[in-house]
Amino acid sequence: MKEKNNLTDSIYRFKGEWDMDSQCGLKIHRAKNGMTIVIATDLYNENPGTSVTRWNAPLATAIAAEYQIPHNKLYFIEHTPDRGSKLTFYTETFYHVSFLSDGEKLVDPNWEKLTREEVETMLSS
Repeated sequence: MKEKNNLTDSIYRFKGEWDMDSQCGLKIHRAKNGMTIVIATDLYNENPGTSVTRWNAPLATAIAAEYQIPHNKLYFIEHTPDRGSKLTFYTETFYHVSFLSDGEKLVDPNWEKLTREEVETMLSS
């Protein structure tokens, strides 16, 4: 059962770099503080196209437009799931990606690492 604050928890299809068909996991949660938390999850082998990390600004712009999220109310999180490897770059990560807005598009991404616990706390608010 979805919480009443969840707008979606699904696969999101988008046109990535060079108009490649791409997809990511997408969870959207409206927090009590008025912010909308968007979690875009890389799907690795299930994604035939561009990764979330490679396409975060255009992806965040498209999601904000489609779900009518004002740029100043968007809290965008990149999520890469654990791939079950001993290599550290394949472990689960969460990054808050903040952007500047040029009025129409989100640009100039800046990453800040988050813990799973921080994300879970945000989603419970």
